[in-house]
Amino acid sequence: MFTEPNDMSLAARDKARRDLLALQKRIAVMHQLRNEMNHALARVNGSNLDLALTQKKNLRRLSSEYDKLSREVRCLPPMDATAVLEDEYNYILTIGNILETTRELKKKAKIEATARQGIIDGLVQFYDGLRDELAHQDAEMRQALAKCEGRDAQTGA
Repeated sequence: MFTEPNDMSLAARDKARRDLLALQKRIAVMHQLRNEMNHALARVNGSNLDLALTQKKNLRRLSSEYDKLSREVRCLPPMDATAVLEDEYNYILTIGNILETTRELKKKAKIEATARQGIIDGLVQFYDGLRDELAHQDAEMRQALAKCEGRDAQTGA
C-alpha cells in the first residue's frame, strides 16, 4: 500500500526504499527481456515469419516477470502503478497476438488467400516498424554518447 513519504516512520521509509529498488530491478529485467525479444524479432521478414515463434519462451518469461511486477507496484501511487503495468501488459499482449497470428498461419489454418496475404502484409509491416524503431533508438543512443564524449573532451575528464 502506498503511503506518502512525510507520513512514514524511518523504518517504513527504509522499507519503501527497498521496495522501490526491487521494483526498479524488476523493470530493468523486463526491459532487458523486451530488448532481447525486439532484437530477435527484428530479424523476421516476409520469408521467415515463423522465426518469430522462437520468442514464445521469452514471452512466457516476460509474462512471469509481469506477474511478479504486478505484486511489487503496490509501493507506487495508484496512477503510477497503473501506467507501469499498462505499458508492460500492452507489450505482452501485442507480442502474444503477433506470435499467435504467426502460429495460425504456420498451421495452414483455413484462411482465404487474400486474407492470408493481408495478414502476412500486416505482420511484415509490424516487423518493418520494429526495425525502424530499433534503428531510431540506436541513432539516439549514438547521438547521446557523442554528446557525452564531446563534453568529456571539453572538460578533460
